[in-house]
Amino acid sequence: MDAQRTARLQEIFRAVFELAPDADVSRLRQINAPTWDSLAHVSLVTGIESEFGVSLDAGDQLRMTSYSATALLLEERGL
Repeated sequence: MDAQRTARLQEIFRAVFELAPDADVSRLRQINAPTWDSLAHVSLVTGIESEFGVSLDAGDQLRMTSYSATALLLEERGL
C-alpha cells in the first residue's frame, strides 16, 4: 500500500478507536484494544469500504483482527 493510502487507513483506525491523532496504530490488535467491540468493528468496516471504495465480505471482515491484518487485506485487494 502506498504512503497516502497507509495514512488514510491509519486515520480511519484512529477515528474509530478514538485515538490521538499521532497514535501509532501499527501494533493495534483486537485483543489489546479495549474499545474494539462489535460496534467499533462495524464502524471500521464501513469506514474502510467508504474511504477505499471496496466491498468487504464476511470472510474479509473476520480477517480484520489487527491493523496489520487489515492493511494486508487491502494490499491483496490491490490498494
